[in-house]
Amino acid sequence: MTKPILTIVPELGAKIRRTEDGRCSVYDLIRAVGQKKNPYTAWDRLTATYPEVLAICEDWKFKGARQRKTPVVNLQGWLQILPLLPGAMGKKYREEAAQLVTRYIQGDVTLAAEVADRNDNPEDLKWLEKRVKSKNTRNNFTATLAQHGVVDRGYADCTNNVYVGLYGGTAKQLKQQRGLTKKDNLRDKMTTSEISQIDFAEDLASRRLKKLDAHGNQQCAEETLSVAKKVAELTAELLGE
Repeated sequence: MTKPILTIVPELGAKIRRTEDGRCSVYDLIRAVGQKKNPYTAWDRLTATYPEVLAICEDWKFKGARQRKTPVVNLQGWLQILPLLPGAMGKKYREEAAQLVTRYIQGDVTLAAEVADRNDNPEDLKWLEKRVKSKNTRNNFTATLAQHGVVDRGYADCTNNVYVGLYGGTAKQLKQQRGLTKKDNLRDKMTTSEISQIDFAEDLASRRLKKLDAHGNQQCAEETLSVAKKVAELTAELLGE
């Protein structure tokens, strides 16, 4: 069963469910900005006072066990709801938390810059640099897959073949081996060296698919696996492993 997309705001201990088109659970948003105990009551009171906000929301049932219909709203609607929320934990905190949640939803890259400014650990900063670079390579890799006829499950197969070729296991298997949960982002838990290796493999795979004019799920997955294995072999040879 498909799980809901989550925007996680670690500073607030908040998890915000999102639809595929980016609308967010109103309950989760309200919980994140101060109404942690009972966002449902806060929403009921708000809609009783300002019934017009119902027009900017839509009931949505997220996939999963025991899910019930939940009001969802886009960013523009959320910005209309924000000033109407009651002040349960202090106006200043609510304003700061609301701004932080909004920045996470927007994917504000300056959040990463702010974290980097507060961190003087050279290893952490090196990891962040590699992670950002690998994100760009990853986007290019998936774009290449799309251009070469990969669809549906093919993306996951190609991604897993990167992991299998480099480390001998799929994403699921590697998470299990490393004691990670299903919700953990595997790449966020990898070392700087591992991220660099994946970045190199995906970049070479993109170039290989273009050179061969590979097409379709099977051919692209096979070529990706071949490239990842060669990267692993080269690494082992150079490091004497």
